[in-house]
Amino acid sequence: MSSKFLSDHAGVLSKNAKETRARAQSEPTDFLLQLAAKNQEDAVNAIERHVALAEAEEVGELVDLRLIGPRANGSISLDWFLAAMGPLSKALKLAAHRLRYGHDASRGVGSDVVSALNLKLAGLAYGSTRIFVTGNAMPDMTGESLLQATLTQTFRLLNSQHDDFYDAVDAVGGKSAHQLSEFMKSLDDAGFAAQFTWQSPKGRQYWEGRPEEITRIRALLDTLREPESYEEVIQGRVAGITDTGRLDIRTDEGKVSIRFPLKLTEQVQRLTITSATEVKVQTARYWDSVEKREIFKRQLLQVK
Repeated sequence: MSSKFLSDHAGVLSKNAKETRARAQSEPTDFLLQLAAKNQEDAVNAIERHVALAEAEEVGELVDLRLIGPRANGSISLDWFLAAMGPLSKALKLAAHRLRYGHDASRGVGSDVVSALNLKLAGLAYGSTRIFVTGNAMPDMTGESLLQATLTQTFRLLNSQHDDFYDAVDAVGGKSAHQLSEFMKSLDDAGFAAQFTWQSPKGRQYWEGRPEEITRIRALLDTLREPESYEEVIQGRVAGITDTGRLDIRTDEGKVSIRFPLKLTEQVQRLTITSATEVKVQTARYWDSVEKREIFKRQLLQVK
């Protein structure tokens, strides 16, 4: 249901509840009337929570995590909840830092990133057990939403196959990927399957976390090793700029794809297609232990 429909319905219920409460106050000895007033007020509170969640979903601020399994019977262990949601929260914050600044957080995620995401537990619901998390989808000074950029890359990593896995990891960073692996371990240890959904501006993002899928993504994450990292300068002509944070430069050796952080969006936007450019990048060299080959990923440091 749309938030407008729910909001209109909430208005009708609220009006009726106020009228019933007024009658109940004038007849304090009428037990059934007191009960009716209480029930109507509870119904108003419940639908107002639904309105808030619907509004958050429509603007891309709601993440819905559904736990599935024999132990997800409408309630979950508080200890498990705290142990599992901590790594998930850290994974999102570390990914956001990487996307904004182009490198992993060295000591901890800064308050500017935490504030920009504004992650909150928005509610719990049955069926089997659902956890609602909201954030702030408002764009920052670069014109981009850090929350939406973070969720886009997180879902991309969750759904990645081997051929695009290293690019997805490089987008969120190794520290975020490690925390995501810890979250997967919590699901696995508890015997939960999971469904992870987010209504993005470009359509619904979805991850079907069946037991075999959790095993698959954990196996991929466990193959990660710290890449060798070094700086280099690349010269060529601009071949393309995407809204997913990627700059393509055509050099004498071929096309080079470079990811740029949100903080450098303004520098990149000054470039034009086919124009000559020189950029400084941080290159990460990963070792693919499955295919026995090196994979290079580059992050933009500066447009010269």
